[in-house]
Amino acid sequence: MLKIHSSLLALAGAFVSFTCRAQFADNVVSYTQGSGITPTYNDPSRVLGPPTTFIGYQNADPFNPPYRTNDLVGVGAGGSLTLRFNTPIQNAAWHPFGADFIIFGHAGFAITNGDYTGGGITDGSLFTGGSSTTRVSVSADGTTYYTLDPARAPAVDGLLPTDASGNFQTPANPALTSDDFAGKDLAGIRALYGGSAGGAGFDVSWAQDQSGQSVALSSVDYVRVEVLSGTAYLDALAIVPEPSALALTAFGVAGFLVRRRKE
Repeated sequence: MLKIHSSLLALAGAFVSFTCRAQFADNVVSYTQGSGITPTYNDPSRVLGPPTTFIGYQNADPFNPPYRTNDLVGVGAGGSLTLRFNTPIQNAAWHPFGADFIIFGHAGFAITNGDYTGGGITDGSLFTGGSSTTRVSVSADGTTYYTLDPARAPAVDGLLPTDASGNFQTPANPALTSDDFAGKDLAGIRALYGGSAGGAGFDVSWAQDQSGQSVALSSVDYVRVEVLSGTAYLDALAIVPEPSALALTAFGVAGFLVRRRKE
């Protein structure tokens, strides 16, 4: 019977694997470039769909981040980008680290040992990205926007640089700092990412009204990124997805049978 139970658990895992599909931004609602942006990075459609996975001759990774005009859109000081998602972003406390969506930029870790042939090591500093102060807001109806608490919201286009070998729908640990990556090679960086593709994770429960009071939103369909100073280059926004009802049912059945086996 244990063999059957194990098979059911594996089946449940397979359901989650096939039904927990990442969703990305679908439409550009508005875009203002702002100041300080390289003029050729002015196509907001570049942020739609999944993050960049391949650059030149190799996969995107924390040492080789997206940088081309067909990968990124720039937002400078005084600029903003508002996006709509066809799949609502759910505010779910059980999401890893509480993150409901992830923003990917063009930041990359500096190689400080001089080895650019595959043995690079970083001191945790960024050679690009991390140069902006931003405000991220969310909306359920596209009319009323609520700012995500700046005291808790991470920097956009900073830590953590994109790693295409990871899972774009899995948030990385937001407690990681640049110091944690000091002395790490690519394998060490990926170990800290824990299977994530990096990016900055945001929690819808951080939403506040104009008075700074918390606002309860079950889900949102719009995300706005405003740059207050500096510049930010954005690659993609990804939803941390929900498992389908079928997947949850499979887990429930498998868990019930395992409990019966132990009784």
